[in-house]
Amino acid sequence: MRWSFHARKIIFYSVIIFLIWIFISFITYNSNKIDNKETLKSFTLEQKASTTNNKKTYILPINNNKISDNDFRPLDTNIEVPIEHEKKFENKHETTISSKKSNQIMPAESKEDKLTSQKSNKELLSSVDIDDQELNRERIINVSDLIIIKNEDERLEYNNGIKNYQFNALVSRKIGYRRKIVDSRNDQCRNITYQSDLDPASIIICYFNEDPYVLIRMVNSILDRTPDSLIHEILLIDDSSDSVERHPEIVQKYKEKYWPSKVKMLRTEKNEGLIRSKIFGAHQATGKNLVFLDSHCEVNEKWLEPLLERIKLDPKKVVCPIIDIIKHENLEYLASPVCMGGFTWSLTFKWDYPDNKYLSDPKNFIKPLKSPTMAGGLFAISKQTFTDIGEYDSGMDIWGAENVEMSFRLWMCGYEIEIIPCSRVGHIFRDKRPYGLSVDSMGKNSVRAALIWMDEYKEQFYKAKPYLKSMTESEYGDISKMVELRKKLKCNSFDWYLKNIYPQLYPKNFYEDEEIKETKKMWKKERSLKIKLENSDLCLAVEGSSTGRVNVGEKLLLEPCSKKSRQNIWRVTKTGELRNLGANSLCLDTYNGISLLKCHNQGLTQEWVFIRGKIYSLNSRKCLNVNKDESQYAAIEYCSKSNNWAFEYL
Repeated sequence: MRWSFHARKIIFYSVIIFLIWIFISFITYNSNKIDNKETLKSFTLEQKASTTNNKKTYILPINNNKISDNDFRPLDTNIEVPIEHEKKFENKHETTISSKKSNQIMPAESKEDKLTSQKSNKELLSSVDIDDQELNRERIINVSDLIIIKNEDERLEYNNGIKNYQFNALVSRKIGYRRKIVDSRNDQCRNITYQSDLDPASIIICYFNEDPYVLIRMVNSILDRTPDSLIHEILLIDDSSDSVERHPEIVQKYKEKYWPSKVKMLRTEKNEGLIRSKIFGAHQATGKNLVFLDSHCEVNEKWLEPLLERIKLDPKKVVCPIIDIIKHENLEYLASPVCMGGFTWSLTFKWDYPDNKYLSDPKNFIKPLKSPTMAGGLFAISKQTFTDIGEYDSGMDIWGAENVEMSFRLWMCGYEIEIIPCSRVGHIFRDKRPYGLSVDSMGKNSVRAALIWMDEYKEQFYKAKPYLKSMTESEYGDISKMVELRKKLKCNSFDWYLKNIYPQLYPKNFYEDEEIKETKKMWKKERSLKIKLENSDLCLAVEGSSTGRVNVGEKLLLEPCSKKSRQNIWRVTKTGELRNLGANSLCLDTYNGISLLKCHNQGLTQEWVFIRGKIYSLNSRKCLNVNKDESQYAAIEYCSKSNNWAFEYL
C-alpha cells in the first residue's frame, strides 16, 4: 500500500505542474497576440499615411560592389578605422566621414514609374536657382540625410543620374554648389610653411557630359581652398558634350554671376577623347605650371602649395596628390592611405603600398614618395617639362594606358614621379563609365606603349594580353615619331626601369601563381628543418640573448649549423609559417624588415613559400637574402641569383 500511496502522490504533483504550464502558455500566447495586433495596426496606419496623395518615400540602396580597376580606386572603403591609422598602418583604410547605411530595398519600377521616367532631365533641372544662398553656402553635409527619395520626380532624377553619370546626381544636387569636407591630411602637414614665391598654375579640367553640380562644386572648391595668387587660370575644357540635357546652361550662368574672369570655358571643335582634349587644354594654357584634374573632384585644404613647391625645387619632378575617395553611391568623402602607383604586365594601373619600413616612421607620412607610375587623372607638371617630354602620345585614342606610357617616358628619360602626401584631392570613383566606347582604345594604346618603351619585355605584355599580338600597324597607328622622341631624349632601357624603378615586376623577382600553388603543397605536412645557405655550412638562426632566450623582434643571423642549437631549427606549418624551435609562438615576419614576431595565424607578413631555392615572402614579394652590408645577418630584399637556400629536414 505504501508504494501505491507514493505513486498517487507523484501523479498528483505531475498533473498540478502540467496545469500550471498550460496556464502560463495561454497567458503568454494572448499577450503576444495583442502585441502583434498593435504592431500590425501601427504599421498599417504608417503605411496608409506614407501613401496618401500617391506620395511614397524610398531609401536609396547602398551598393557595396568594388570599383573596377579602370577607375583606379585606391582602396575598397567599407572598413572604417580612425584617421590616426597611419601611425600603425596594417593595410586598413582610413575614413573621415561616416554615413549611416540602410538595408531597405528600393521598390520595383511599376508601369506608372516607366511612364514617369520618360520625363527629361531638362524638365527636372528647369527650376534650378543659382541664386539659392543655402546651396551656395559652404556647410557641413550629412550625406545620409540626402539619400532619401521623397517623390516620383526625385526617383526619376536618381535613375537618370545613374544612367547618365554612374553616380548619385540627386544627392549631388541636394549638396549644392559648395560643401565642407574633412581635412584629411596628416596632422604634421598643418605645421608646414610653404614658399611664398611659387609660380601659379593653369588648372586644366576636361569633361564630357558632366553633371553641372559636380563641375560647379569642383571649381568652387578650388577657388575656396587655393590662394588666388597661385591660380593663373582655370580652364574648363568641354570635349564637345553632345547632350544639352546633361550639360545645361547652369554652369555658364553660374560662371557669369559668381566666378572671376580667370575661370575660362573652352570647347573642342569635335569630340577628341580625354587624351587629346588634355593636349588641347595644355596648348591653351599660359601658366608656367600645368595641373590636370578630372572633372568630378573636390580639392582639400592647401592642396596646391605642396605640389607647386616640389616643382619649384626641381622642375623635372611630376607630382601627384593623394587621391581621396568620393563614393559614387552617396558622394561621401573618404580619406585614402598613402599609396603609390604600379602596374601589371597587361599595362593595367594598380595601387601599391609602401613597405612596412617606410610606414614604421611617422615622419615619412608627409615626405614625397617616389612612384613607378601615376594614376594620370590628377597631377602637376612644369609646362616646360610637359613640352620637353613631348606632351601626350597624340596617336593614342580616347582613354587608357596613357598614364602608364607617360610614366615609362618620365622615368626612363631622366624625370621623376612623386606622390605628395600633404596634397589631397577627392575623386568620384564609379563602377563603370557612363558612356561606351566603339573601339578598344585601351588595347590600342597599350600596344603602342609596349612597342615604344618595353623593348624585349613586350613579350611579357603579349603573354598577359595574347589577343593583342595580332594587332597590325594600321590598327595601332604610326609610332615612328614616338620612337624618334625616345632617341632624342636619350632614354634608358626598359630593363633599367624594371631594375631601378619597379623591381617588384622584374621577371627574376616575380613568381607565377601556378608556381606558388605548387610550392604550397610542400607545406601540407608540418615538419622540423634547418635552413641552410647553399654552398656553405651556415644556417639561418635567431640571434637570441646571452641566456639563450628568444624574444620578440630578434634579428635573423647566419651561424655554423649545429645540431645542439635550438635557435637554428625551424618548424614549417601548414599555413606557410616558419616558427623557430627556440620560441614556438614566434614566426619569421616581414612587417619591419625581417625579424621574429608573435604568430598571428593570418598569413600575410608571415606566409612563406620555397621556390627555385628561394624563400619567398608572398606579402612583400621579396626573398630571404644575406644582408649586403652585414653579411652575418639575414635581410628581406628583392630576389637575386645568389643566396639560394636548402632545407635539411630533421
